[in-house]
Amino acid sequence: MTASRRYPGWSVVWVAFTVAVFAWGIGFYGPGVFLQTLHATKGWPIATISTAITAHFLIGAAIVAFLPEVHRALGLAQSTIFGAVLTALGIIGWSMSASPSHLFAAAVLSGIGWALTSGAAINAMIAPWFDKDRPKAISHAFNGASIGGVIFTPLLVAMISQIGFPQAALIFGTAMILVVAPLAHR
Repeated sequence: MTASRRYPGWSVVWVAFTVAVFAWGIGFYGPGVFLQTLHATKGWPIATISTAITAHFLIGAAIVAFLPEVHRALGLAQSTIFGAVLTALGIIGWSMSASPSHLFAAAVLSGIGWALTSGAAINAMIAPWFDKDRPKAISHAFNGASIGGVIFTPLLVAMISQIGFPQAALIFGTAMILVVAPLAHR
């Protein structure tokens, strides 16, 4: 094992990679699956569901603007754990929405969760550990975003068709908390 691989910062990179897998798998690629699922199962207008998805991303963008303050107030680990919990609650909310208006409440939760676990959060995890190798470390961590899309999108579609959206959401949300929380805490 090389000296650079023993550096503890590389463990942080793998944690950030894992967070990115879940964050993008659920928070970035998931809404496209939610759109089709909700339209097909509930018959709600695509424009309405799309507006809720837009709200998800706008809320995330608004929170990212204050992410340094959130990290100072809660700490990076607690912010990441909180993001995982909110993402889980958000996806469950999307899946259990009884009317289109409920989608917007779910979008608030999922949007905040997305902000606390997405790109700016990944950068915040990596930056304190790397100077010279920061681009390499960040690129490794962000590969998790691509993996999240490759794995989660077809898995979400398959699970929703097999067991339904609420059950699939509960499994994905629970998995995110069970994987991300101990890693972030560590």
